[in-house]
Amino acid sequence: MPAPPTTGSGDPARRLEGAVAVITGSASGIGRASARLFARHGATVVGIDRDGAGNDSLAAELRTEGLAIEVHTADVADRVDVARAAEAIADRHERVDVLFNNAGAHVAATLQQTTAQLWQELLDVNLTSAFTCTAALLPCLERSAAASVIHHASLDALFGNPSIAAYSVAKGGLIPLTHVGAHEFGKLGIRVNCIASGGVATGMMIDAMRDHIAQVTPLGRVGDPEEVARVALFLASADSSFVNGAVITVDGGRSGLTAGTV
Repeated sequence: MPAPPTTGSGDPARRLEGAVAVITGSASGIGRASARLFARHGATVVGIDRDGAGNDSLAAELRTEGLAIEVHTADVADRVDVARAAEAIADRHERVDVLFNNAGAHVAATLQQTTAQLWQELLDVNLTSAFTCTAALLPCLERSAAASVIHHASLDALFGNPSIAAYSVAKGGLIPLTHVGAHEFGKLGIRVNCIASGGVATGMMIDAMRDHIAQVTPLGRVGDPEEVARVALFLASADSSFVNGAVITVDGGRSGLTAGTV
């Protein structure tokens, strides 16, 4: 029986040594925390974000630490932008070892308040972009000895949040995308997993909700972006070499509550 593939050096302090890791939505929040963490674990990070200034500040920060990073200004909801970025990545790197489809956006609107245009925009950035980026980078992922694709869903994908209806539906689509990808790409040696995070203090969390979220979270607080990034690191590394098709909740325990819990 062949030995399981490995990614990285085996040193717990450098779990992604020599890996090429592409992260979408890298300019802020969980994407930025993941870029920082992956780079500190030895990866060459490739950040994709439509916020060029945010990406440039990330690159400057990491290069000050002597870490390897390159950034591309691209809108993952734009297929032309994605194709252009993928071509540039393929020209520069012989392979991609990690793809973290992290980019996302939401707008507060119920189903009745959601216009057809808003529906499509939120599907494009939260769901279709994961398909598009994975498809565009698949040839590079196939050249890795042990590639890992990570989709970033949400607690709202599991239960649905009527105040952000289209976002919930779009993020919900990432779960079957994870399952079918795990089946299909597993034959190519590519693992596909999903993180469903909730209650994390990013730019999408409004201050008015922070106290309420902390009150309904068993740990009694909101999460930090790096706490999600650490789970992404686990899924990106050889530590999770037999984890495929999983949906991991990172929510402080909120998804474990029932209506009758005191």
